[in-house]
Amino acid sequence: MEGKMGVGGSINILFKADLSKYVAHRPSVLYWVLQPGSNVGGIGMGLVRMIRTWNEWLIVWGYDITQPPPTVTREICEQLARQLIGDNDIPIEITSWSTWTVNHMHARNYQNGRVFCMGDAVHRHPPSNGLGSNTSIQDAFNLSWKLAAVLKGHASPKLLNTYSIERAPIGKQIVDRANQSIAEFGPIFEALGLLGSTDPTVMTANMATRKQDTADAQQRRKKLREAIAFKVYEFDAHGVDMNQRYTSDAVLMAPGDSHDFADNKELVYQPSSVPGARLPHVWLVKDRQNYSSLDLCGHGQFTLLTGIGGDGWRKAAEAATTALGVPIRVVSIGPDEDYEDPFGDWARIRGVEDDGAVLARPDHVVGWRANHSRR
Repeated sequence: MEGKMGVGGSINILFKADLSKYVAHRPSVLYWVLQPGSNVGGIGMGLVRMIRTWNEWLIVWGYDITQPPPTVTREICEQLARQLIGDNDIPIEITSWSTWTVNHMHARNYQNGRVFCMGDAVHRHPPSNGLGSNTSIQDAFNLSWKLAAVLKGHASPKLLNTYSIERAPIGKQIVDRANQSIAEFGPIFEALGLLGSTDPTVMTANMATRKQDTADAQQRRKKLREAIAFKVYEFDAHGVDMNQRYTSDAVLMAPGDSHDFADNKELVYQPSSVPGARLPHVWLVKDRQNYSSLDLCGHGQFTLLTGIGGDGWRKAAEAATTALGVPIRVVSIGPDEDYEDPFGDWARIRGVEDDGAVLARPDHVVGWRANHSRR
């Protein structure tokens, strides 16, 4: 394992309270609340996350990691909830609480012999960017089809070696990104004038200066806007989750294929059929019903996607299934084919010609592609 455990301390508080009069006019799933002078470092930032609209909530509050975990009581939880809400009279029902630590830890290797690890066992990080569940499910999706293939005799046990090779770099990526997102609150605090003192009176006064008609206040407002906008790397970074690319013996790239990105790879999802990328989603039509390209794949099978002129791929897949015993589903996309591409989205994104082919692994990752049919 690499990294560090316990880089920060947190308290979770679940409670019920009708906050509709405070939030219904600005609906969100997550609110950040500042209480200067009331927390670690004096900043006092608490996270209030909506569980059910608008009467069930989760608070995440920090504690000093250099000290033992605090003794948390129902009274402390209620006081903290009222403090963040800003209403001393609102009825509150505390349902549970717990303490936990922020971690920055990832494994370099996910397997040893017959033992395979996944999920929180190999990548431990804060909930920033919302990457925990997705990454754990992706681990399982990657490993499960490989285990099934080996156990059914469809593949050599060497296939299992690609699990750690493919997933360990992803684990490091998301652990680093989630922890970096916490650090990126610093410019917001600096722009608000919260880093130079832990005195709540001074901190409140510093925040108020941004409202003044002065050059300094104007610059502070500009820095605050820029700092908040930069949090797009936490709250709107689709590429972190969607641009994952694999390089291993379970992916066959052709000459000229690369995992280059034309835009920011953390922020902007850039769909691609390059082997090692997840199969892109587009809407297709069959019998007047819409189907995602992802609906055509998976279910424990390899899927070969082709088009008009691709009959040779169907014959090749049938021959491979007969010879190897590995089921390969073949789907043709185009006018009057198995599925229609009415908007041309698949044609634009498939990366091959009509008679070419894209092979999707059971985990929806492109394993191989060919530009033309070999007739």
